[in-house]
Amino acid sequence: GDTMKKIKGINRKASKNKRYKRRIGYREFISSIEARKALVKSMNLMDDTFFAAVMEDTEVCTYVLREITGIETLIVKACKVQYHIRNLISHSVILDILAEDDTGRVYNIEVQKSNEGNHAKRIRAYQANLDSVMLEKGWDYDLLPEAYFIFISSFDPFGLGDNYYEVERKLKGRRTRVPNGVHEIYLNTKITTDRDITKLLQYFKNSDTSCEDFGPLSDKVRFYKNNEKGGVTMCEKVQRLIDESNEEIRIKYEKALEKEKLEKRKLDDINLAQAAEISRLKAQIAAMQGN
Repeated sequence: GDTMKKIKGINRKASKNKRYKRRIGYREFISSIEARKALVKSMNLMDDTFFAAVMEDTEVCTYVLREITGIETLIVKACKVQYHIRNLISHSVILDILAEDDTGRVYNIEVQKSNEGNHAKRIRAYQANLDSVMLEKGWDYDLLPEAYFIFISSFDPFGLGDNYYEVERKLKGRRTRVPNGVHEIYLNTKITTDRDITKLLQYFKNSDTSCEDFGPLSDKVRFYKNNEKGGVTMCEKVQRLIDESNEEIRIKYEKALEKEKLEKRKLDDINLAQAAEISRLKAQIAAMQGN
């Protein structure tokens, strides 16, 4: 994710600090608490790891969702971060935030810095996976809860110069809406407008600890950036991310190595088969010449 790019940036910066590297060693410096603290200080709410840590608090999640959806009575009763939906048949997904309110509505919030395209199809995939989890076999479709899919990006996903887009399902050529219980909302921090949501989106981008305008959200950002205990907690989350990344790299390496061995075995089998065929042909030719 975007956080890993920052980790790599700190690693590159540390590698240039030769005097410090000689004194305590490069590997020790990279794993030092100072490096992780520097990373936390540089984070904002558009960094998936920092965003997840802040939004894990149900009070903060409630505040943010009320601001985005306009549902003033919304109360989040459960919030899961980096929620894995594993699918044995199709593509598995990891949701940044999955929340549920006291009425049963569910909310998926994603933050994205890099523009990789196919945003609408990505939301479609998330919706399909989430529906498959929520609707058990044999259940009536009416039991599917109302769902909000909220995509917050650092770029304008549709290039239309706005920072708020909401998708509506309508009959083609008519104004008749066809609601299916799914709400798609696309927000971005790149464009500034006179919408009420703009100030919150700009705070997502800068996450200034001196700002007190956003209630529990501002409090939680200050806790992780300025408070010693919060800083340690956030550093531990970053370290887990580094460990998970290293484990992911190890698994990918082992898979690549196994694939290489498999391909080599296949090649060896082909070579043996070819050698056997050549020997057979030589024997046939020799027999013909003998006759």
